[in-house]
Amino acid sequence: MPGQRALSEPLRSFVEELALCVAANGDRGPALLWPEDPMTLPALQGLFRPVRAAPDAGATVPGGPVTEELAAELGRRLHLKVRPSFCLLSPESPVVESAPNAAETTLTVLEGACRCVLSRADEDPAPAPSHPLGMRLRSGGTLFVPRLHTYRLSEIHVPTTLLRLDLEAAG
Repeated sequence: MPGQRALSEPLRSFVEELALCVAANGDRGPALLWPEDPMTLPALQGLFRPVRAAPDAGATVPGGPVTEELAAELGRRLHLKVRPSFCLLSPESPVVESAPNAAETTLTVLEGACRCVLSRADEDPAPAPSHPLGMRLRSGGTLFVPRLHTYRLSEIHVPTTLLRLDLEAAG
């Protein structure tokens, strides 16, 4: 298509792995993905993203042109509409919670780290570290959050940037 940018090999590899992860897990449950290509994280970190201004508690901002193309390619593979955004977290950020919805989501940590607790939308996410779906997300990891699940991000000790991809039925 005119105006389309070709994704680099590491980004194409990421899209392929992410598409397989989403297709394999679907409504079965959450999944954690670590890309096979060692150049994937540097390529993702090189995406245009907003400059971090003053600490803005869990600010979510839209993705740039290459991020849009990455989302479009993932959407083509999955036959879904994919909306990209960045979530900027700082140590001053309060706990960030998602609202339950009918969309699936992926969260890729581009830099930093945070604790994530997942639960089904009809359950209260326990803040205790022993929660069976609690984990520490670090740079390079991608978490697949199935529909009707919520997540809570906390324990943000350094500036953290997440690439969020919302997967919705194409309509």
